[in-house]
Amino acid sequence: MWKPVHVFAFKRKFDFLGQRRTALILSTLINIISIVAVFAVGLNFGIDFKGGIAIQAKAKDGTAELDQLRTTVGALGVGEVALQEFGDPSTVLIRVQRQEGDAQCVAGAQRVMQKRAGPGWLVKPGASGTGDVEFTSPTPLDAANWRDAVSRAGLTLQERQLPRGSTNTARIDMSIEQRAEWCQQVAIKQVEDVIGANYEMRGTESVGPKIGDELMRSGIWAVIATMFAIAAYVWIRFEWQFAVGALIAMLHDVISTIGIFVLFQLDFSLTALAAVLTIAGYSINDTVVVFDRVRENMRRYKKMSMVDLLNQSINETLSRTLMTSATVFVAVAALVLFGGPVLQSFSVAMLWGVIVGTYSSVWVACAGLVYLGLRSDSLRPADDKADKADETEKAGA
Repeated sequence: MWKPVHVFAFKRKFDFLGQRRTALILSTLINIISIVAVFAVGLNFGIDFKGGIAIQAKAKDGTAELDQLRTTVGALGVGEVALQEFGDPSTVLIRVQRQEGDAQCVAGAQRVMQKRAGPGWLVKPGASGTGDVEFTSPTPLDAANWRDAVSRAGLTLQERQLPRGSTNTARIDMSIEQRAEWCQQVAIKQVEDVIGANYEMRGTESVGPKIGDELMRSGIWAVIATMFAIAAYVWIRFEWQFAVGALIAMLHDVISTIGIFVLFQLDFSLTALAAVLTIAGYSINDTVVVFDRVRENMRRYKKMSMVDLLNQSINETLSRTLMTSATVFVAVAALVLFGGPVLQSFSVAMLWGVIVGTYSSVWVACAGLVYLGLRSDSLRPADDKADKADETEKAGA
């Protein structure tokens, strides 16, 4: 007869909760530092939240080469660039971070003018503190060729000030906000110039910071709603002390994960937000397994102290916890090593989430039950009878 193989066969029992005060101090410090870092340093928001440019392009021949595109577009100096397949392997969505109307943008406008309006063009910012831009042509300008030349640089909505007399220099009167919007168009034209030979432009879209703010608010509400929905489930499935302990553990994991984003200045985008939600789900999965064993032991050992009972429950589920954590850790480590820059934020956050989620199940969720005053007589009578009936049925089978 085959016997079960125990990969982790622990002979001794570990006194996990004997270190609960040290763990509580450590967890509190980590969370306080993470919160302070968010306000003092700030998150490195990605295109999804800051706004930016979305360009859809289709390869004229074959499939889209994402690595080559990332290198080519990244060399333009337009900031963060994110690429992904869009619908089929020949179509790519290029996202570029929002342009701020700074000197880098003016340098880009210089390249656009020289490329599209001919050599000899000069572009420079106007007076300090304004959004004005001055254009200088190699030849005197008249109304017709001035409008045509400047339109090639993306100035289609702003007020144009024509040159007077025989001068070849003219100024565009813009506010700082208008120049930032114009810089969006300059960046689009820069991308079109460098990839136009091999890709057909299918559409462009400029995403403003207002949409990013809406996405951020929606993301925050999604995380809050998810955690409270999970806590409500635990409350229904167990007792209120379990629900509060699970909620505290999830908050600990989410806050410390955000601290990791600040510490390493990882790109915080919708993908990163998905990682935070995934970590909350992973954490509660491990916590519920331990909680199930705690409740079983509460019915079995009525006179055992709560600290000893929690220690025994954690030790009894330790093999399962380590097996699950190790499996997920190896899979996520592969993403960290080989996933590339696109998945970096997600994979690093998940790697931390595996570690902190396992830690919080023991030293945050279970330790919280001690401080919340959980006792064996806290079990609901109805649940107690239902579970005893299940145990009797299993024994009879």
